Amino acid sequence: MKTRKKLSQIILAALLGILTAVVFTGCSSTADKKPAANASTPSSSEDSLSKIKAKGKLVVGINAEFAPFEFHAMVDGKDTIVGFDVDLAKDIAKDMGVELELKELSFDALLTTLQSGQVDVVISGVSATEERRKSVDFSESYQKGTESLLTTKGNLSKFNSFNDLREKKIGIQLSSLQDKLMQSLLPDGKYTKIESMNTLFLSLKSNQIDGIVTSTIVAQMAVNANPELVIATKVEIDDSSLNSPGTAVAMRKGSASLQTQINSTVKRLKESGKMQSYIDAACIFAGANQKK
Repeated sequence: MKTRKKLSQIILAALLGILTAVVFTGCSSTADKKPAANASTPSSSEDSLSKIKAKGKLVVGINAEFAPFEFHAMVDGKDTIVGFDVDLAKDIAKDMGVELELKELSFDALLTTLQSGQVDVVISGVSATEERRKSVDFSESYQKGTESLLTTKGNLSKFNSFNDLREKKIGIQLSSLQDKLMQSLLPDGKYTKIESMNTLFLSLKSNQIDGIVTSTIVAQMAVNANPELVIATKVEIDDSSLNSPGTAVAMRKGSASLQTQINSTVKRLKESGKMQSYIDAACIFAGANQKK
């Protein structure tokens, strides 16, 4: 009896060993069939629109030092971020049926913060350049501008062509379109790169730099508010190498549904003329605000 019992225990142990091997082999096979973490699968960004709607809030990354795109102003006695980018953001959130939250960041941190998922989109005067389109997706453009050299009336005679920028101290907003452009057009230029446009304006007015390369619409705002500043119209800056359709809303790669939703708002505003009215109103308000 003891022999039979011992034999039964041996057989049972063997069977358990076989079953254990089968179970673990099966799990291993299932794991092997799982796609790698970086494989092409529907990413979390693909359902970003449904996530935004589920939380009831659109979080927009913005750098509020770029009038008339976005800037601080006193509205009804309260410090408020305004500008035509903010107007666009409000319409996008309204069309989604969610609240709007603006998250203020330095300009050079906008796209990295977007990619890390801390904001849903970036609406901050960001040009959809070919280089940026490698890392993020963009909506259709809602504003197309040009680049200009902003300088002082005292320095204006120094700038009669693009070549005159070579030996001058030129200010540029860090990580901006103009930063990338000028490094390409004039790689050996003498640049002062600062993330704050307000600091750049102060540097120009105190003669720490000779000029600022920036968006023409931003330069015009500065001229309207500062009688000592002027645009050097003889300096032509060719930005065609950036291959950009214009300023657009940035979002994480693979956000097809969100992109379609935002494009519908952008298209409506452009076709109705409302986007242009936002731009015009922001220019007037920014000029009046800067003169105070």
